Amino acid sequence: MAAFEALTALYAKATSEETSEARGTAAAELAAGIEAGGVASIMSMALPAKVMASLGEPKNVAAREGAVLVCHALHTKLGLHFEPYMLLVLPALIERFEDKVKTVAVAVDACLTDFVTKVNPYAAATLLPFLFAGMATISWKTKVGCLKLLGILAHTAPTQIGQLLPEVVPKVTENMWDTKPEVKKAAKACLGECCTVIHNPDVQPIVPVLISANANPKENVTALDRLMGTTFVSQVDRPTLAIIVPVLGRGLRDRDVQTKRKCCVVVDNMCKLVCDAKDVEPFVDKLLPELKKVEEDVPIPEIRAYGAKAKATLVKAILDGGGKVPPEYM
Repeated sequence: MAAFEALTALYAKATSEETSEARGTAAAELAAGIEAGGVASIMSMALPAKVMASLGEPKNVAAREGAVLVCHALHTKLGLHFEPYMLLVLPALIERFEDKVKTVAVAVDACLTDFVTKVNPYAAATLLPFLFAGMATISWKTKVGCLKLLGILAHTAPTQIGQLLPEVVPKVTENMWDTKPEVKKAAKACLGECCTVIHNPDVQPIVPVLISANANPKENVTALDRLMGTTFVSQVDRPTLAIIVPVLGRGLRDRDVQTKRKCCVVVDNMCKLVCDAKDVEPFVDKLLPELKKVEEDVPIPEIRAYGAKAKATLVKAILDGGGKVPPEYM
């Protein structure tokens, strides 16, 4: 009981001291006390609930900054053992990116940057929904903060982000079209970091062009021309498809039939080198319906033939990899 009271008193001190330095010192003492008492003491003293309550105090700077410093100190001291508890308070921490008091916002940035830099790579899929939620808020500061964290996560968990890139690219691209210049800049930088997980040597040289086309649809034709000029000889995997498919999808929906033809040629060339149906599976609903429309609706027979050939190649890649194709595309 005495140990519990001592830890509770240290939390109260960390969230009430007059200066940031004093709050940081108390937070470090609390982290050391919890390390000595065991991780179970975190829930014994209901720390996550305390942190969320403190972060939600709009008129109490000491409480908000102190709660952030406590989380940072505990993560520094306990490392992976604190991750499950960090996830409980992560939404509340992310909200504080927009804190009007600079010291609080800076503390949040330092805390979450350190957390994402050191997080277990296998937690990437768990973290993404929190980052996506922050990227979808009306607060531009929160959007920028979460985009920055996602860019860091791409280096912390490159294998995991590579597999999750089909989900990542559309979410980041949405922010590339934001009205706030800071968000646009952060989104483009984030997508650049995320695309470092692409290792296909045929596509790597044109990744910047593909990123730019995602940011500015007017550059889509330029990106298609670069793809047309690419000789695909290496296996085309999930991360590679993640950055190419949005460009192809826009091109297939374009009114210009020659643009549609270019997309069909790229799909045909590229999908011959897809070895795993799981890699192409996330994009089936983005490509097959559009290819079917080209095959059936375009008035020029030559272009329809390109659509039919590309669709057949994609269907074969899926079936050869052990995947399933909806009957209407067979």
